[in-house]
Amino acid sequence: MMRAYSVVLIGCTIACATFAEEVTSVVPQETPPSVYLIGNSLTWDTVPSKLDGDVKWHVDCGKSLLFVRDHPEKPCVASSTLWPQTLKEQQFDFVSFQPHYGTTVEQDVEVISGWITLQSKAIVVIHTGWPRQATLGEERTSTDISQSLFHGDAYFDELFQRLREKHPLREFRMTGAMNLLHAIADDIEKGVAPIDSISELYRDKIHMTLTAGRYLMHNAMRRSLGQSRSVAGFEKVPVDLRQYLNAKLDQLESGAIRENK
Repeated sequence: MMRAYSVVLIGCTIACATFAEEVTSVVPQETPPSVYLIGNSLTWDTVPSKLDGDVKWHVDCGKSLLFVRDHPEKPCVASSTLWPQTLKEQQFDFVSFQPHYGTTVEQDVEVISGWITLQSKAIVVIHTGWPRQATLGEERTSTDISQSLFHGDAYFDELFQRLREKHPLREFRMTGAMNLLHAIADDIEKGVAPIDSISELYRDKIHMTLTAGRYLMHNAMRRSLGQSRSVAGFEKVPVDLRQYLNAKLDQLESGAIRENK
């Protein structure tokens, strides 16, 4: 009887040890990042649906952040999840805000700060968007921050500084989208770009092409979210042009292209 009992104990010990090894060898999967983007069609041109993780958005065409805050009911993109409910019900790892024409620095700081207070730990990404192609040079060199928004370093430097002063414990990042276009425009002027005009990246007065333009802006957003570069959905971008755009993204990463700090 004792001998049979001891055999049962040994068998259980081996089985339990094997089970324990199987359990401890399981590697827990990382929770995918959660991302929420608020903006207009220039945010939509970053193709949020192709970002990694749990991604939601509130996108209203042609509208400023002030308008989105005050009129959240019917954004133009039907797949939007409205910010008043979403920002209160879910805490995100990243929140992205895209200022647009028609607001002042003071207004953008006020609106963005209000949303930041609803997200206690999120990394804040400011998506600079980009100017209309006809005013790219003019907006780039403007320095009068008393006027309404323009896509130049002076405006976004001031916005960034005021937000950091108001929220000193929060991490802020920028997509650098407008700076990429500025750098490409410089290359075109020097004759070292694979395109002849910056208009080749625009599909109309302000929006990016569905191929190369969106490839550039999608990966600028991915970079700001800490996500690796992706070509998914942009396979039709010519290889030489994609390599050039990758080089610009590399320069933004390295600091060779100015990024607002």
